[in-house]
Amino acid sequence: MPKWLRICLKAGAVLLGLVILLWLALAFYIQQHRKALLEQIIEKANQRLNGKLTIGDISPSLLRSFPHVSLALKDVELRDSLFAQHKHPLLSVQRIFVKVNTFTLLRNHLDVREITLEDGAFYSFTNPEGYTNASVFKRRDKAAGESKSGTEREADIASMELRNMQFVIDNKQKNKLFSIQIRSLKGSADAEDGNWRLHLRTSMLVNSFAFNLDRGSFLKNKTLETTLELNFNRPNRVLSIPAQRIEIDNHPFNIGATFNFKTQQFIVNITTENVLFRSAAAMLSDNISTKLANYDIQKPMNVEAHLSGYLNRPGTPRVLVKWNTANNTLVTRAGEWTDCSFSGNFNNERHPGMGYTDENSAISFYQFKAKWWGLPFSSDTVDIVNLTQPVLSGRFKSNFNLQELNDITGETFQFTQGTASADVFYKGGIGDKDTVSPQMEGAVKVQNGAMEYLPRNLQIGNCSATIAFNGQDVYVMNVHMQTAKSELAMEGSIRNLLRLYFEAPEKILMDWNITSPKVDLNEFKFFLSPRKRATAAKTKAQSTAAMQRKASRIAKQLNVMLELCNMNMRLQLGQLNYQRFNAQKVVADLSLTQSDILLRQISLSHAGGSLQLNGSIHQQGNNNRFKLNGAINNVHIDQLWYAFDNFGMESLTSRNLKGNLSAKVNITGNLYDNGKITPRSIYGTVGFDLRQGALVNFEPLEGIASAVFFNRNLSDIRFENLSNTLQLQGNKIIIPPMQINSTALYMDITGVYGIPTGTDIYLDVPLRNPKKEEDLSKEEKKARRKKGIVIHLHATDENKGGKVKIKMGKKPD
Repeated sequence: MPKWLRICLKAGAVLLGLVILLWLALAFYIQQHRKALLEQIIEKANQRLNGKLTIGDISPSLLRSFPHVSLALKDVELRDSLFAQHKHPLLSVQRIFVKVNTFTLLRNHLDVREITLEDGAFYSFTNPEGYTNASVFKRRDKAAGESKSGTEREADIASMELRNMQFVIDNKQKNKLFSIQIRSLKGSADAEDGNWRLHLRTSMLVNSFAFNLDRGSFLKNKTLETTLELNFNRPNRVLSIPAQRIEIDNHPFNIGATFNFKTQQFIVNITTENVLFRSAAAMLSDNISTKLANYDIQKPMNVEAHLSGYLNRPGTPRVLVKWNTANNTLVTRAGEWTDCSFSGNFNNERHPGMGYTDENSAISFYQFKAKWWGLPFSSDTVDIVNLTQPVLSGRFKSNFNLQELNDITGETFQFTQGTASADVFYKGGIGDKDTVSPQMEGAVKVQNGAMEYLPRNLQIGNCSATIAFNGQDVYVMNVHMQTAKSELAMEGSIRNLLRLYFEAPEKILMDWNITSPKVDLNEFKFFLSPRKRATAAKTKAQSTAAMQRKASRIAKQLNVMLELCNMNMRLQLGQLNYQRFNAQKVVADLSLTQSDILLRQISLSHAGGSLQLNGSIHQQGNNNRFKLNGAINNVHIDQLWYAFDNFGMESLTSRNLKGNLSAKVNITGNLYDNGKITPRSIYGTVGFDLRQGALVNFEPLEGIASAVFFNRNLSDIRFENLSNTLQLQGNKIIIPPMQINSTALYMDITGVYGIPTGTDIYLDVPLRNPKKEEDLSKEEKKARRKKGIVIHLHATDENKGGKVKIKMGKKPD
């Protein structure tokens, strides 16, 4: 080894030894004088404080900062003068390590080079009256004669480290709470011309970052990790944080901020890419995040946020959050919107100057394109305003095949072909309990549609329509549709549909005007029966996911609405067919309620005459009660009898009757749900007037022709006029006393006609031959009518299985 090197090593060893001896001597000095040093530190600090600093102990920390000396302070607490009232020390730390310039200690000067705080809290408290425990730093007035030494200067702190420290700003006056658990923080500072540049590396947990406790905290329970560079302009008291990377819950964000402690203003800008909507929403205050919890955007998106406000003012800061995404899925209470592409923002100051409140907040989507239940929609702008009672507004456009509606219409309609186009502006609530009345403007047009109405198994084809929306009302125009045997043209309106659709469907009233050249009522007799549940058949084109979906809330309610709503219908039909009944020139006004069909002002032409009807049908399952009042004018009785299936009679059928009938009908009865009259259910009265009538081939009379009236033709009995008022009592037709003057015989009749059994009719038949008295006047015929022999007959089906036989017999007195 060269000589010079040995000399250098020896000199170095000597120098190191001297440093160690000096370091040990200084440590020994601190240890021996720690009580005095502690008193010196406390006394000097308290001279500058409007409160009290206490330190449990002080000792040198030999190994922590070799070759420098560190002071270890234990149980340090800083209280303001009003601590006894609010019980919040400004500073409470279990351990503080202070690296000092040990030579300045010998000169009674504290020059701090580095400070480390472990296991404690900084708690800035402001009471409701505005007093703050930070006033402990306000220097008390100097005592008389006290002056500042010209050589005295503030202690410099070159670097700082925090470990497990709670940082709290609790402002009761402004209702703010900022609470951060600093797990670790290392920082250093460079000072130049009053400007400080700080370098920080930290890991922390945000417990609360609430600008308004009533509205909740931003970044609640979120971890933050970053290496930061901060600039503090001391003369202007402005802290600026250039935009740099900060990890929040392990997701990278680019954050920059400015805090002006003179004006108390702050601005924070945040940007990130590929963040999940729920993750971003969870970083906002509770009043915002709970509202956004009703929505979800399933794939990551790009987000940009801007916050601004005042540190010393109550209330929420201004918040503006922007985003954009493509090919995403938006989840709302109204269902999923797939294939979404849009930009948008959240703004809690929709109207400038109106405050940063939920009522003045809005969520907006721009250039919105998506599919809802497979239907494509687009909108330039969609707004959700007033997050207290959210209201959605937007103009939506769409073109789609009607088959794509099958998942929405659920168990109500099944479409097989057709197209639709929509251009509708909507404004209304979006929640289950919203009280905001919805409004719509625009139209939906349907062309070449074909579908099945599943609850009634009704096939409808060649369907076209225009559905126009005006406020809460819906107008259905230019409707054309065909069933297997009917063709309909309709127009109608539904008032207050949007308001009542969910709230009170039983109050909805539909008004319809229906015209048709021909209607087969047999296709619509399902109205007499209860609705039945049906499951829509799925097409092969539908995906497995779509098959497993539940019907949307709107579709379910459509079924409920159609079941509970009321309907007024005005019909003008060229021809109407129902079983055997055929009518022409039908004009009808009727109503359908939840349980009744009300028939009003129905007129029609039938069997060479006309009918006017009104009444009701009460729907009650398989057996429906009806009430009917009507007038029959000059109708061919045989055709009427045939049309109504002989009214349940077996002996007297349409083949036995001729003539022109006029009648007043007032009856009640029951109908099966297939439209047939329930046997023996009709009660009421029928007042009739039969002119130019005939009784043809009526077997009961033909049976007595050969025995009593062998020279008369009882197979074709004709009479000019026959009138009476019959009483219908279930299985009986009560025939009051009635005179019959015919071409074959005179007859007085009274009794009961049974349906199908129970006939008990008495006939008094003079043997006079009407043929021989044709030249007599009516008065002469009447005077001579009962002169001569009168035969008493009794028509009955007793013991004959319902077949009427006529025998000799007089009615008992």
